[in-house]
Amino acid sequence: MEQAAPRPLIRFRAILLGLLLMPINIHWVVAMGQFRKSGDATTVSIFFNCVFTLLVIELLNHLVERRRPALALNRIERITIYTMIASGCGIAGRDFIQVALPLWGYPHFHATPENNWAAKFLDDIPRGLTVTNKEALKGYFQGHSTLYTLPHLRAWLTPVVYWCAFFSMIQIVMLSINILIRQQWTDREKLSFPILQVPLEITTPKNTLWRSNAFWLGFGLAAAIDIVNGLHTFVPQVPFLNVKMTNLQPFFSSPWMRKIGFTPVEFFPFAVGIAYLLPTDLSFSCWFFYVFFKAQLALAGYFGYDASMGWDGQQGTLPFVNEQGIGAYLAFGLFALWSARTHLREVFRRALHPREPEDRMYTFAVVAIGVGLVWWMLFSRYCGFTPWIGFAYCVLYYLVTTTITKIRAELGPPVHDLHFGGPDRMLLTWIGVSGLGRMDRMGFTLFFGFNRAYRGVPQPMMLEGMRAAEMEHASQRRLVWALALSAPVAAFSAAWAMLHWSYLDGMQFALESYRIGGQTWPRLDSWINQPWGAGAAATGAMAVGAVVFMALMTLRLRFVGFWFHPIGYAISANWAMNCVWLPILIGWALKALIMKYSGAKGYRAGIPAAMGLILGEFVVGSIWSLYGILAHVQVYKFWLF
Repeated sequence: MEQAAPRPLIRFRAILLGLLLMPINIHWVVAMGQFRKSGDATTVSIFFNCVFTLLVIELLNHLVERRRPALALNRIERITIYTMIASGCGIAGRDFIQVALPLWGYPHFHATPENNWAAKFLDDIPRGLTVTNKEALKGYFQGHSTLYTLPHLRAWLTPVVYWCAFFSMIQIVMLSINILIRQQWTDREKLSFPILQVPLEITTPKNTLWRSNAFWLGFGLAAAIDIVNGLHTFVPQVPFLNVKMTNLQPFFSSPWMRKIGFTPVEFFPFAVGIAYLLPTDLSFSCWFFYVFFKAQLALAGYFGYDASMGWDGQQGTLPFVNEQGIGAYLAFGLFALWSARTHLREVFRRALHPREPEDRMYTFAVVAIGVGLVWWMLFSRYCGFTPWIGFAYCVLYYLVTTTITKIRAELGPPVHDLHFGGPDRMLLTWIGVSGLGRMDRMGFTLFFGFNRAYRGVPQPMMLEGMRAAEMEHASQRRLVWALALSAPVAAFSAAWAMLHWSYLDGMQFALESYRIGGQTWPRLDSWINQPWGAGAAATGAMAVGAVVFMALMTLRLRFVGFWFHPIGYAISANWAMNCVWLPILIGWALKALIMKYSGAKGYRAGIPAAMGLILGEFVVGSIWSLYGILAHVQVYKFWLF
C-alpha cells in the first residue's frame, strides 16, 4: 500500500522572510507611487512589484536548490511570501494608506482665517485621530526634514497607533471571511482564479515557460516597448512609442459628445496578456458595456442633461452610470452570499462544535469577526458615527470587499476600482447629507481615507493564497497565521513609509496623495455650507443596476453561450475601465480568433505569449522604477499616466 505524499510545510523561516520583505516592498510602492513617480503598482489587480519580487525569489531559490537543497523554499512557501507581500502592498496602496495618512495631517495645517475651518469643524475632530502640531506638520508637507526627531515622532505616534490597529483588525476580519467562504468558492463552485495563474506559472516545478519561444516573443515585445520609451526619457532622440492613454474627448466638437468624459485609447501589453487569460464572455462584456455606458452619457448630454459621473464624491446625474455599477455590485454580492447560505450555516455549526482542525479555523474566524465587529463599532463611535450608521457602514464595507474578492476569484478582471462607490457613496445617496448629524459627517470624513476606491483591497490576494495552499495540499492554518501576522506589519510599515518619504520629499509634492488625501476636508466644508438631501433618482438608478445585473445573470444561467456577462456590466461603470478597455478588447479579439480557428489547443499554446507580455512589462517596468528611486531621477513608468 502506497503512502500518501507528505504535505508541504510553510516553515517559520519562510514566514519570517515574508515579514522582512514586506516593509521593503511597501517602501518601494510608496516611493514610486507618490514621491519618485516611477510607477503605480497598486492601481491594477496584480501588483507588478510583487511579481518582480517573486521572480527574484524564484531565481535565488533555484541557485540555493542547486547548492544547498535543504535550505531551498518549496512552492507553497514562495507563494505564501508573494501573498503576504501583495496583501501588505494593498494596505500601502493608492486607495488605502496613501489617502488615509495625508488626511490625518491635512485639516490643522490648512485651516486659515479665510476658510474658517477652525470655527466650522476642527473642534469636532476626535482627539488623537489627526495631527495638530503645526510645527511637526510643516516638515511633513514641505519636506527637506526628517521623521526621526522626538517632536515629529511624538506628533504622529497616537494617530498612527489608533488607525493602524484599526487597519490591522480590518485585514484580520477580511481573512476570517475568506476562511468561512473558501470551500464554497473553491470546492463547490470551483472558481477559476485567473489572476492566480501568474504566480502559479512562475513557481511551476521544472518550468517549461522559460524554454517557450512564444513566451520570449511576448516578453521581448513588451520589454522592447518599455526599454525604448525608458531610453527616450534620457535621450530624446530615441523615438517614443506612445502606448499610454490618449484622451479622445477633446476631438469631439459637439458639446453633447463631450459629455462622455475622459475616454482614452491605450495599449498596455500586460493588460492584453491578462485579458487573454480571462473568459471571453467577460472580456467581451467589459469593453462592450464600457462603450454602452459612454453612449448613455452622450445620449443624456444630447437631451440637455449634465451627465456627470459624480466621481468628485457628490451625487451623479442622469444617466447615473456610477450608481448603476454600485447597484450591480450590491446585487452580485448579495447573490453570492445567498448562493453560499447552506455552506455558511454548516460552517457556523462546525465553528460552535469543533471536532476537526478545519473546524477550529472556523471557530477562530467567527471569534475574529465578532471581535472585529465590536472593535469597528467602538472605533466608529469614537470617530463620530451614530451606532446604526456605523453598523450599516461596516456591513456595506465588508460586502463590497467580499464582492470584489468573488469577482477576482471567478473572473479575474485587471481592474476593480469602484471609485466613490462604497458605503460612503451608498449611504450618502440613500439618506443625504442633510440626514446626517454633525458628528456623522465627521465620521464619513475620517473613513474616506480607506473608502475612496478599492483597487488594492487585500482580501482577494489572501483568498488567492489560500487557494494555492489548497492546490498544493498545504496547511491552511500555517498560511492563515502568516497572513494574520502580516496584518500589523503591513499597516505600521505603510504608515512608516509614508511618513519617511513625506518628511524627506514633502507631502505637498507627492503625485496624488496630497490632492486626494485633502479632498475630504473641503467636501466636509461644502456639506456644512450646502447640505443636500437623499437622491431618489440616484437610488432608483442603483435599483436599475441591480435589476439589469440579475436579468443578465438569469439569461446567462438559462442560455449556454450567452455573450453578456453581468460582472462586465458591474465593473465597466467605474473609472478604472477607462484605462484598460482597449487592451481588453484586443485580448478578447485575439483569444476569440484563436479559439475559433485553433480551439482549446491553440488557446493553451498562446498562454506563454500572454505570460510573456505580462512579465516583460513587469520586469522592465520594475527595473526602471527601482533605478528612478535609487538614482532620484525621472524615469519612464509604463502604467498609468
